[in-house]
Amino acid sequence: MAPPKSISAFDPRFLRPCIFPVMRRMGYGTAVSVNNGVASGPHAAEMVLSLSVFDAAGTLIGTLEDLARLAPGAITKIDTRPLIEQLGAPDDQDLLGVLHLVPVDLVGVATTDVDTAVLMEHIRVSDDFIEFRQEPRGVITGVAYQTGPLNDKRLLSTRSTVVQAPKVIVSEGVDTLFTLLNVSTSFDYADPVTLDFWIILPDGTRVTRSQITVPAWTYRQISVTEVLEQDGTLDRVRNAGGLGLLIGYSKDGTVVPVSLTRNTASGGIACDHTLPPVFYLSTWGGQKRLEANARLEQELFDGDAFTSARLATAGARS
Repeated sequence: MAPPKSISAFDPRFLRPCIFPVMRRMGYGTAVSVNNGVASGPHAAEMVLSLSVFDAAGTLIGTLEDLARLAPGAITKIDTRPLIEQLGAPDDQDLLGVLHLVPVDLVGVATTDVDTAVLMEHIRVSDDFIEFRQEPRGVITGVAYQTGPLNDKRLLSTRSTVVQAPKVIVSEGVDTLFTLLNVSTSFDYADPVTLDFWIILPDGTRVTRSQITVPAWTYRQISVTEVLEQDGTLDRVRNAGGLGLLIGYSKDGTVVPVSLTRNTASGGIACDHTLPPVFYLSTWGGQKRLEANARLEQELFDGDAFTSARLATAGARS
């Protein structure tokens, strides 16, 4: 089913959001480079930036208004560390940040009618760059991605997640963390999303299966090393080269997956946004998506083959 041509009662703070993790418990601050990418045409507008921050439970800590203004085509970098301190966010929790880019004439408007084409023009024009700064060593890395309108039944006929990440590395001193963001287009969104996943060796051998539940307006991390340790299979994977594949599936919602391969000694991380099939299959969606999901579930995630005792959030960082 195609999305509607317009959406009523849409919160303009999610017309052009930038959503990112703040990994405080591992000692990383976050800076974000955002752009007002629609530089010309009838939908170009000055954008006003504001920042909302959520705690580890998905509770809104607060919002800082009118941080900056971006002319059409402009770009800026926002260091969120002093802003998070200003909001009084707890030091001992991971946080979720949402940077809102709102057209100046919609600032303060609770809801509006939005044309779907306008919404997608702002979303697809460019990625943002999320920068992780390990403190106090100063190791800096980042990843570019875009967080469009997710988990909104008005826009999506199917809500599911397929994670295909052939980049699991768990050799000595290295861990791969899958950071899963559960977000939407309204602060009233409250649906948890559960991701079922396999860790598979390069030769196709299925090693470990587990799952993780991500509450709304927060994120959770899968530590592949911890998942394998708890399952007693870490040595097996390391003896096979320390490399593998993660395949995950959720049929009850969408999470944004960001893969972080981390050197546990230096704290340096290599980042990757694990793209869902919609980005490389032009026909992905609707009935085709449902059929592909059903085949994936049949092949890898048959519930009868998985006992409830193994459905713990193994290796999950909450």
